[in-house]
Amino acid sequence: MTIFKPSPEFLGGWDWRFEVQKPGWSKLTDGAKSLQAQIGTGGVFKDYVGRAKALLREFDFREFVASVESRSMIRAFFHAWASEPSLAESTLRIRAIEAIVASSAGISRLGTMALIQLHLMYFDRVDQWEPGLFHALENAIGKAVSAQKRQDKFSDVVETVRQRPELVISSSAATTASKLIVSGEHTVEGLLSDLSLSGFEARRYRQILNHEVFLRRIDAADPHGTNDFLSQLSSDSVRKAPREGGGFFGVALLEALISRPERTPSVDWLNAILDIAGDPRLTHTQNWTVWWQPLSPENRSIVVRWLSDQDLDLFLRIIEEYAKKSGNSELQRMYPDRQQFLRGLQRGGFVRETRLYMPENPRQFARRSLPTQLGHTISLLEGTPDQSVIYIDCGEFHIVEGSHNFKIWIHSGQAHPILTDRRRLRTNINQLRKDVPLFYEQKGRKTKGISHNGIWQYSALDFMRRDLNVEIQPSTMMTASTYQQMRERKGMPGAPVRRSWWD
Repeated sequence: MTIFKPSPEFLGGWDWRFEVQKPGWSKLTDGAKSLQAQIGTGGVFKDYVGRAKALLREFDFREFVASVESRSMIRAFFHAWASEPSLAESTLRIRAIEAIVASSAGISRLGTMALIQLHLMYFDRVDQWEPGLFHALENAIGKAVSAQKRQDKFSDVVETVRQRPELVISSSAATTASKLIVSGEHTVEGLLSDLSLSGFEARRYRQILNHEVFLRRIDAADPHGTNDFLSQLSSDSVRKAPREGGGFFGVALLEALISRPERTPSVDWLNAILDIAGDPRLTHTQNWTVWWQPLSPENRSIVVRWLSDQDLDLFLRIIEEYAKKSGNSELQRMYPDRQQFLRGLQRGGFVRETRLYMPENPRQFARRSLPTQLGHTISLLEGTPDQSVIYIDCGEFHIVEGSHNFKIWIHSGQAHPILTDRRRLRTNINQLRKDVPLFYEQKGRKTKGISHNGIWQYSALDFMRRDLNVEIQPSTMMTASTYQQMRERKGMPGAPVRRSWWD
């Protein structure tokens, strides 16, 4: 059993470990659990439960009131409601609870434990059956607990509720308990054991508790550090747990994970998102419909931007690694300018989405560097042994940039399906180098291919500013030395065309 070390902020003066110090604690604890296990069991009691279910199925309130003048029948009704959700949903009502509370028979200790279990089984959902039913159950438990003799020799859930009802039966109980788990770094089961709830099904209470624990851990975690709990989020028992209002709890997890980082998070954080929901750029998949469609467009675009940052980082790293390993001095010389140009687009907020195209060997390297799910989204580039290409969607224009001697292509308007259709898993390099630019030219679209020779950035920026009317600062797109050389040799690229309000 986990020994829970509670935070003084929430526990006040209650000594959770007091009972541990008493002799014979293990024996007394076993006795308490044995009592809990007796709820709804036993040969004779099964007959009571059978009669209770029969009365509930043919519900007549007068017969119900008459039958609750027996402690065994009262406990049997609690067990019947807990064991058959359909009966609970149709007959568990405020007037039924009030009739039980008003009964002259009273509620026994085992009956009180059965009532607590019933309450935790459905918890907040009972108000969907009848507004105010949760409060009626909470009040009934409070009165039943008060009527029981205080036990000093062993602790059970009745004593827990007597001392700390806000951790078990109140509407915020699961939320309050989750704070204790996160602040104390203890397991859910450890806390439930300390609350004497280990033997209870407590389905809805446990669900809320688990959900709150995960959400609070996300809220307290460092999105750029190491967080061991992230690996638990992708299990079906967590992400596919029902969410109030419909859908899966995984959607709430995604919202929490996306809202935390102010910049691109760690690979582990990204992996947690992708393991729950897959790649948000694969809009043609059923996975996207289940997980990404319920999110706001803003949240989807944030994750796509993070993934684009990963793509861009990888593309630049591949160029750098290849230049070093091959000893290609020309490629090494060109690398800083290419890096600065693409980073300038990134820092300027132009990059909306990216896509990588790689031949098999670079693709294998990439899969070892990217988050697990992303390695499978890289399109296989055929027709070249070692060149890699990146497509960058910048909204009103898009760029196709490649390694080695591949030109940088700047195209206006909507991209060709070869670039955007992620169902296409193979692409030939000549389609990117020749077919796509030719398609745009035939359609009368503005497009320009620029070789990485000399101060190539001048031609690229001049086309972007003058022809595409893009507001972009040249100094952010070049290294300081290249920017100075451009100004001395070529001057500044053309400014965007200023349009009057009547144009």
